[in-house]
Amino acid sequence: MKNSTWKPFCSATLAVAMLLYGPGIAGAENAATQSESTQKTDSDKQQQEQAANQQAKHENTASSAAAASSEAKVPVAEVEVTAEKEKNAEKTKNKLTIGQQPDAEGVKNYVITQSSTGSKSDVANKDLPQSITSVGQKIIEEQSSLTSTDALTNIAGVSSQIYPAYADVLLGYNVRGFSATDYVYVNGLWDRSSSYAGWLGNIDRIEVLKGPASVLYGNVTAGGLINYVTKKPLPYAAFTYGVKYGSWGTQSASADMSIPLTADKKWLSRLIIDKTNYASFKRNTSLDKRDNISFIVQGQPHENTTYTFETQFNDNYNPATGSSYLTLAGTIGDPVGLLPYEASYVDPRSYTHAISRTVSAKVDHKFNDIWTVTSALRYGTYNYDSRANYGYQLYTDSNTVRMYASAMERLNRTFTWDTTANAKFKTGGLTNDLTTGITYGHFNQYLKNRGFKTSSYVDIFNPVYSDFVNVSLTSGWRHTKEDRFGAYVNDVITLSPKWKVSAGTSMTRSSTSYAGNYSGVRTHATTPRVGATYEISPGINGFVGWSKYYNPQGPYINDYNEYQSLPAETGDQVEGGVKVDISNRASVTLSVYRINRNNMAYYTYDAAGYGVYDTIARQCSKGVELDASYVIKPGWNLLAAFSHCNAKVLKDDSYDPGSVMPNVPENSFRLWSTYEFQDGPRQGWGFGGGLTYVSKRAVSYYNSIGWMDGYTTLDALVYYKTKNYRWALNAYNLTNRHYWAASNYNTSNGNSSGIYAGTPRSFVLSYERTFM
Repeated sequence: MKNSTWKPFCSATLAVAMLLYGPGIAGAENAATQSESTQKTDSDKQQQEQAANQQAKHENTASSAAAASSEAKVPVAEVEVTAEKEKNAEKTKNKLTIGQQPDAEGVKNYVITQSSTGSKSDVANKDLPQSITSVGQKIIEEQSSLTSTDALTNIAGVSSQIYPAYADVLLGYNVRGFSATDYVYVNGLWDRSSSYAGWLGNIDRIEVLKGPASVLYGNVTAGGLINYVTKKPLPYAAFTYGVKYGSWGTQSASADMSIPLTADKKWLSRLIIDKTNYASFKRNTSLDKRDNISFIVQGQPHENTTYTFETQFNDNYNPATGSSYLTLAGTIGDPVGLLPYEASYVDPRSYTHAISRTVSAKVDHKFNDIWTVTSALRYGTYNYDSRANYGYQLYTDSNTVRMYASAMERLNRTFTWDTTANAKFKTGGLTNDLTTGITYGHFNQYLKNRGFKTSSYVDIFNPVYSDFVNVSLTSGWRHTKEDRFGAYVNDVITLSPKWKVSAGTSMTRSSTSYAGNYSGVRTHATTPRVGATYEISPGINGFVGWSKYYNPQGPYINDYNEYQSLPAETGDQVEGGVKVDISNRASVTLSVYRINRNNMAYYTYDAAGYGVYDTIARQCSKGVELDASYVIKPGWNLLAAFSHCNAKVLKDDSYDPGSVMPNVPENSFRLWSTYEFQDGPRQGWGFGGGLTYVSKRAVSYYNSIGWMDGYTTLDALVYYKTKNYRWALNAYNLTNRHYWAASNYNTSNGNSSGIYAGTPRSFVLSYERTFM
């Protein structure tokens, strides 16, 4: 890594370390404890007095410890109460619960120290040898994020794969330089239906497991796994409605209603409805209409058994702005800057319509103090219909853009099932946290698409569109099926109070076929993960881990109407670093990683001009990441995310070694912080903002065809809230920076590649009213 990269990174890391180790965290502990003390019950006070008396009675050095703690501004009684709370939490953390818990992480501040994604159990993030980062409700609310693309900018190493948030209903992401689009999960289950919508209205948090996750999930991608965790019902009756007004005519209305279904609150429900008419800054485009509904019921008829039933509906009608990329010529290519930044060369009659429906059910049962079993299933459908006429090639001699007509229909059906057993026990003097299970996934797709070049042209400054070219879907349906079955086991073993070892493996079988035309491709693999963590000091762990992955591919049908079988993707990751997890105070992960990826499939053209499929022999991603969320003091929260990612081709016959991954910045940085007055005449007022920096990115694997310059944007927020009201004003890209957000690249023809303009300065005014 170059010194120019290391210096700011080391400075930032040192600053965070000083902040965490120095008096700042002691002050935060002290201030937060004082704030919490005003809310303590009489029972809490008695526990504090008893803890102080026991300390004075049983430890001769109590007075000296108290003096030392006084100098550090951390009273001994507070330390004891914290220890007592941790013991009580240890006793109750395995209890089954329903509804959103009062102490749920990510709701009142940014700090999230627990996730189910990395272990399929309640193992703390710091005890796992792999990076796991989450974005919670509070950040999503503060930033008034429209889609998951916006929310995921808060996680280091995650970038938009192709479409920016405004562009399309088909969202895609890179994690650590590699695509993580097709293996998105909802509540731990593979989902290729509702996750396409990117709706955040019913999302409690988004968890990202970075690097290969085959040990628990079977065939996945190299970069990582994105898991959406949905909101749970509130344990009391509440109704909230909200409205938003944004730039260019954006409007939305939402309703969120939680109702206990029984007087004893053993059955809870929550209904969330959202209707948004989203307007783009692009010229001559109509509203993007999005309707979303989710409904969840949770029940706990017995202390050791819980049930969860959930359904979701998403209807997105988009004016095909996903096709509104601008050609490289006239933007970053000669003549540079010819095309207007806000231009859209999409026939206004174009559209993309996507409807998704999902239902899911889960049961958790605690057999005894050792065994807990969870069984869940999810079924989803996704219907996609697109008709678009859009500009794809610039002619500078006439200042015109040539139009292209395309059409597609896609019907997806996804069924997934997972049963996990978790056991906590001691054997041979060692504590074990064992997770084992089986999983099954079925994906069924019917696809028809057709596209052809048209002879029409439009003026780049005054586009006038002729009769709409409605492409007939003459290719016929292509029916693809994928079945995968897996079994997995993972154990986190406590060797000593400081050392923990994690080891596991999965055995996965996969079958993919084109029904009626091809017998299919059957593959299987065993993918292990091993690692260890060491507690450097309370709440601070060092970790190191190694994991493998595999992902079967195809068969693919090429332009010769032939089916091509490609070898499965394989690879591994080595990662190490330091994690700081202090509940309600801080969550920091500093990691260094290396990922090898083999046999990535891509579409290209042969010498005769026909489309065929090939693979890139070997790619590699190396980098350093920092994810940090910190409560500086009550009401003052900070998030920082830094990524240095060097992802490139190592070996291939078509692409030159050293070619970097498209749409992947080498360096990126995200900073977001807010402060809310806790008392006095300004109580309830809050303000803050953030900074986003993204370095230059390649347009395609052919790095010679163009680069998108780096950019920096500034955001701001001011709000006022009471128990029942909340007003907020968000401002984005305050300096009105014009930048290129992502590229739509063609792997074989640079002339038909393009880039998307980033959203200029914009505003969102929001209002919420709650009844309880």
